[in-house]
Amino acid sequence: MSNSDVKYKIIDLFAGAGGLSNGFLQTGKFDILGAVEINAAAVKTYIKNHGHDEKIIIRTKNTGESDITNINFEDFKEEKGIHDENQIIVIGGPPCQGFSNANRQKNYLISGNNQLVKEYVRAILQVNPVAFLMENVKTMDSAKHKFFITKSDGVYLSKYYLGSEEHMNDLLDKAGEDIAPFWTEERITLIETDNAEIKKILYNFLQNENIKIMPFLSQGFQLRLKGIIRRFHKNGNDELIKNDKEKKEFANLKNHIQNYKNNEEHFRGMLLIGAEGLFSRVEDILHKLLDGIVLSEKDMDNLDSFLVLNKWLLIFKELNDERIDFTISYSEDMGTEDDAFKIEALVKTYNIVVYLKYIFKSLGYQIDAGVLTASNYGVPQKRNRFMILGVKNSSMKTKEVKLPEGYRTRFSTRDAILDLETIPPAKEVSSQPLVYDVSLGKTLLQKYYRKNAGNNLLNHINTSSKDLSLKRFQKIKDGNGKNFHSLSDELKESYADASRTQNTVYLRLNYEEPSPTVVNVRKSMWNHPKNAVAISIREAARLQSFRDDFEFIGTKDQQYQQVGNAVPPLMARAVAEKILEVLGDKPVVSLEEELELLESLSIK
Repeated sequence: MSNSDVKYKIIDLFAGAGGLSNGFLQTGKFDILGAVEINAAAVKTYIKNHGHDEKIIIRTKNTGESDITNINFEDFKEEKGIHDENQIIVIGGPPCQGFSNANRQKNYLISGNNQLVKEYVRAILQVNPVAFLMENVKTMDSAKHKFFITKSDGVYLSKYYLGSEEHMNDLLDKAGEDIAPFWTEERITLIETDNAEIKKILYNFLQNENIKIMPFLSQGFQLRLKGIIRRFHKNGNDELIKNDKEKKEFANLKNHIQNYKNNEEHFRGMLLIGAEGLFSRVEDILHKLLDGIVLSEKDMDNLDSFLVLNKWLLIFKELNDERIDFTISYSEDMGTEDDAFKIEALVKTYNIVVYLKYIFKSLGYQIDAGVLTASNYGVPQKRNRFMILGVKNSSMKTKEVKLPEGYRTRFSTRDAILDLETIPPAKEVSSQPLVYDVSLGKTLLQKYYRKNAGNNLLNHINTSSKDLSLKRFQKIKDGNGKNFHSLSDELKESYADASRTQNTVYLRLNYEEPSPTVVNVRKSMWNHPKNAVAISIREAARLQSFRDDFEFIGTKDQQYQQVGNAVPPLMARAVAEKILEVLGDKPVVSLEEELELLESLSIK
C-alpha cells in the first residue's frame, strides 16, 4: 500500500474508551473496522467518539456481548468482505496480571485475565494482519509476569492450547533445534497451616484422586468474613455489622453455609472428612453475630480455620479451571501437632514476553519491544507502557522495525490544565457542557486540546468531596504538601493503616512537571495544583492527552475509570506514525507539523 488516499483498517481489541485508536485516527490514515470491549460504559464512550455507529463494536451473534473469548475473527473478516490482510492492523492492550507468589495473599494464583493475552495472540493468528501493536503495563517483561504452562486439549486455536507444552515445542522446532526451552520448573507453596483440625481435613482430601471441586465461599463471602475478624481484633464486639445492608449479606451467608452443610453430596464429593464440626461452629458464630451476641477469640479462631479451608478449595479449583499443568506434593507425615502442614505444586512457568516474541516471529513478523515514556511523545504525564510492535517481513519498506523515538517538545501539567483553573467544575453528570472562554487557552498544548471543541467544555466535572476530604485538600495546599503523608496524624485517623497508604493518595499535582501516571484519580483523591479541590474528569483526560471534543459517557466513577485505563492518544499517535513509516507510508499531517501550525493560530 503506497502513500495515497487509501486507509488502513484497524481492529481494536480491549478498546476501552478508545485512547489507542484515537491516536491512530489522528494521523488521517486509519479507519476503525471493528472494536472489542466488554465494559458497557466504555462501549458507549467508544461509539460516541467513533461515528456514533453501534455496529463498530464486534459482538457475538448468540449473546450480543463483545467478549473476545467468543469471537471468531475469521468469520468477522468474511462478514466485512476483507480478503487482503495487508489492509488490516490489530491494536490493543490485553489485561495481564502476571503470576507472583505475592498473590497468595489474595487467594488466587493468577488472574483469569492472563488468558486474554492468549486471546490477543489468537486474534493475530486468525486475522493475520500486516502489523500489530500490543501495549501493556511497564512490568510486563519482569519476573512477576510469568505464565503457567497449561494442559493441551489438542485443538490448535483453542484458548488452552496456546501456552501448553506441545505448543511451546512447536515454537522451538520452528526456531531451530539448538534453542533451549524457555520455561522452567518451579515449586510454589499453595497453602500452609499448623491448625490440627485443618491439617487432618486437608490430608484426607489429598488422599483421593476423583474430587468434585466446589468451594463453599465465593471470593466476596471470603472477604466479608475476613472483615469481621479484622473489626473484632481492632474494636472488639463494637460495630461488627455496620448497617442493614451488611446484616442482610451475613444472613445470606449463614443460609448459604446452612444449605451447604445440609447437602451431603458436597461433603461426599469433596471428601471434606472431619469438616462437619467446623461448619456447625461457623453456623453458630453467624447466628450469634446476627443476634448481637458477644463473640470470643475462639470464635475468631474458628472463622479463621474456616477461611483457610475455603482458601485451599479456591486455589485447587483455580488450578483445574485454568488447566494449569501441575503436580501436588505434601508431607505424608503430618508430624506433631505443632508442625505446619504444607501443600505445594510443581509447575512450569515462562516469561510471557519471551513467549510472545517467539510466536510473533514464527508467524513472520519482525518486532521491536520496550518501555515507552508518555512524556516523550507530547503527553503531559510520566506514564510508562510496555509496547510490542510487529510488522510482516514481507510488507516492510525499512530495514528494521523500531519503536518511535521521542519528540523534541515536552509539556507540563501547567501546559495542560492552567486554562481550566478559573472554571469551577460541575458536580453532577449532565448533558449540558460548561461554557469555555476561548480567550483562555494560551499554551500550545491547550490549543491542541481545544481544536474542534468550539466553546463547549465537556466532562469538566469532579467528585462531590466530603468535608473531611476538602479539609485535607486545604491543609495539603496551605502546607505546600505533596500527598496524604503531608497531613497531620489527626487528619489520617480514618485510614486503618496510614503508614501503608500509597504516595499517590491525595496527590497534589505540580504545575511545573508532567503528572505522575494517571489512574482513577477519583479513588486516589488527586487534588488540583492550586485550588483545594479534586481534579476533574476533563483535567485528568487532558493529562492523558485527550482532546476536549472527546466526550466520556457514564457515571462519574465510570468516566474517571475510563480515563485512568486509557492509552494516551498522543503516545498511540507516535506509534501509528512509526508503523506508517515502516510500511512506506506517512500521516496526512504529523504531530510535529500540527503543533508547528497550531503555535501560529488562535483558538477557534
